[in-house]
Formats: sequence, C-alpha cells, structure tokens
Amino acid sequence: MIKNGRPYTNENGWEDKDLISDFTYDEIRSVDTWIRENIRKNRSIYKGGTSYGLKHILQKDTGIYLTNNAFKDAMLLSGYEPVDPDELNWRYRVTLLREEIYNTSPFFIWVKENYDGEDSAKGDFAKDMVCDKDFPSLAEYDFIKHYLENVGACDAALEVFEKLWKEYERART
Repeated sequence: MIKNGRPYTNENGWEDKDLISDFTYDEIRSVDTWIRENIRKNRSIYKGGTSYGLKHILQKDTGIYLTNNAFKDAMLLSGYEPVDPDELNWRYRVTLLREEIYNTSPFFIWVKENYDGEDSAKGDFAKDMVCDKDFPSLAEYDFIKHYLENVGACDAALEVFEKLWKEYERART
C-alpha cells in the first residue's frame, strides 16, 4: 500500500517501514544508478518477477541489500508506479534491460521462447535463467549442468534442466 506517498507494508502483523532514504548516500546513489541503467517503462507487466525478485537482482549486481519496501520506495521515487499498490510484492509495467542484452545460446533461446512466462517448473527455470546474467551462452549439456551445480541449483532445478535438455535435443532433430 502507499501511505503519505511512500510504500508501507504491514502483512500479517509483519511491518516493513524501510525507505530508500534510510540508506547512505553512496548506497542510494548505487541503487539510483542501477535502476536508471537497468529498468525502462513498458506497456506490459514485467513477467520476470516482482519487486521482491527485482531487489534480489539489484543485490546480486550491487551487493546492496534492500528490504522489499525500500526497493518499492526507490522504484516509486524513480517514477515506476506499481500495477496494484495493495499487493505485497509489486508488479510493474517495465522491462529489465539485461534481458535485451540477449544470451545467444540456442538452448537459452529455445527455453525462453517455449517456457518463459509459463506457470510451471519449466517456466520457473526459464525465468531464473533469463534473470541470470551469467547463465552460460554455450549450449553444451555438461557445461550448463556444471554451472548449475556450482551456483547451488536445487535438485528440483537440476531435474527440470534434465527434462528441458532432452526436449531441446528432440526439438533439434
């Protein structure tokens, strides 16, 4: 919800009142730079995640941990209005520019085209893959599997990868 022009979260008795202004000047500047360089307005709702997921991408890129409310505050102050301010995790009509800096791997493209945005385990894998700027561009089974193991992918994600790879191989023949 928005209260006095700023986000306010009170969900099941858990309160998140953090605002971006609670952070140091250097942290605010880094967050501002990241938003300016990575987010653009779009007509459609971003399918890659919500405020909660975007704040994790920001953290991975900058090392700065924001609460969900602080991230929502930064987005609001940057001119990005939520689709529904009453949702806990805000959705936005934006695009994440890194997705436009495309991974050219045939496997990556095939998974993205076939499963990105789908509400399924394969769709979740596609979403995570698209948001991972370090996902391998080499469409080579052993290399991708090794990468997933090294980044700590759970067993379920590895199983989904196995299924996707088999489908990908069948689609190529």
